[in-house]
Amino acid sequence: MKVRLTAGSLAFFLGAAMLLLLSVTLSASMKKWALIVPGGSKLEDVSFAEIAKLCRGEKQSWPDGQTFTLVMLAPEAPEMRDPVRKLFGVSSTEIKPLVVKLNGTRPFIRIVEHDEDVLRAVNATPGTIGIVDVYAINSSVKVLRIDGRLPFDPGYALKAN
Repeated sequence: MKVRLTAGSLAFFLGAAMLLLLSVTLSASMKKWALIVPGGSKLEDVSFAEIAKLCRGEKQSWPDGQTFTLVMLAPEAPEMRDPVRKLFGVSSTEIKPLVVKLNGTRPFIRIVEHDEDVLRAVNATPGTIGIVDVYAINSSVKVLRIDGRLPFDPGYALKAN
């Protein structure tokens, strides 16, 4: 049996392939993010305003006095665009100089390569929170509520726009 491709069927297959490629690209940039804390942390819920102040360096420590540190993936990566804009108030092109400035006196923001590295670092350092893809979360950490909401709740602060 011979398959004969016409110009119309070829255009259809090329269009379908481009649509599939676009959907894969968009889904990578629209991850669901969560803020995590060590599994044994007493911290359950935090206001978005408090997290934003900590991330922007306006505050250096938690209300209990523990030093704040954020562990995250490369902030200039395309998938980090929305969390960076929301947490730091800057674009992904402006984040590198801000990280350098914030890390000037101590390691305030720690950049790692993989979500698994975020999980390990959060568990290893008191006062540390991490931002990870919700599908990377395991039982060693717990998800921090933001303004009473979890990542799949409507109105969650880190949801992509």
